[in-house]
Amino acid sequence: MTKATKSRPSRVVVLGSIALLLAMMTGCQQSNSAAPATSEQPSTTASTSTQTTDNTSNNNTNSTSTSSTADTTTFTEEQVEQAIQFASNYKKDQYTVGEEYKKNTSLEEMIELEMKKNESYLTEKQLQYQTVSRTLTLPMQLAVKKQSTLSPQDLEIHKKEPQTKQGVLQLSYTMKIAFANGEPSIPVEGELQLQPTADTWEVSYDVFNHNDLFNIIKAKS
Repeated sequence: MTKATKSRPSRVVVLGSIALLLAMMTGCQQSNSAAPATSEQPSTTASTSTQTTDNTSNNNTNSTSTSSTADTTTFTEEQVEQAIQFASNYKKDQYTVGEEYKKNTSLEEMIELEMKKNESYLTEKQLQYQTVSRTLTLPMQLAVKKQSTLSPQDLEIHKKEPQTKQGVLQLSYTMKIAFANGEPSIPVEGELQLQPTADTWEVSYDVFNHNDLFNIIKAKS
C-alpha cells in the first residue's frame, strides 16, 4: 500500500466545521474559559474505551474507541509494516512546521493549511473531529507560541494487542516535539487506529496527551 490522495466529495461538511469552531472559540473567549473545545472522538463501531497509558487516559477521558470485541480480521506482517510506515509519515508530516509559522495567518487560514497537510491521512470523520477539537492546528499553534520551527524526534510506533478490532489495526506511539530554537522538547504518547482502503490506509482514531500541549499554548510567556 502506498500513500494516495483521497477524494473528498463531502469536504464541505468538514469546511463547515471551521464556522462551528470559530463560534465555539468566541463563546469560550466571552466566558473566559481556559478549556479547549471538546468533541467526541469518532468511533468506527459501537464504542467502548480502549485501554491507554495513564498519561493518555487522564488527558482524554471523553475519547471513545472501537468495540473491545476482536473480530476475525488479521493483517499480514507486510501489511502491519506498511501501516506503521504510513503512521510514521502521518506523524512526521503532522508535526513538522517550518517558517510558515511566521506568517500572520488567521485561524481560518491556519485550519485550511493543516487540512491540506492531513486530509490524505485521515478519514473524513477524523478530519472533522480534529478540526472541531482544535487538535488539527496544535503543531502550528506550538510553533507560534515558541516562535520556532519544530519537528518530531524519537518517533516509535508499535502494534498493540489485540492487533485488530473490527478490522481496524491498533497502534501505539511515542515521540518528542523538538524546537529548533533550543526550547525543551515535549513528550507525546498516544494511540492510533488505522483502517485499510483499496490502496492505502486511513487514520480513524488518534488520541494522545493533547491537554499537555494545550496547557503549554495557554501558559503566559
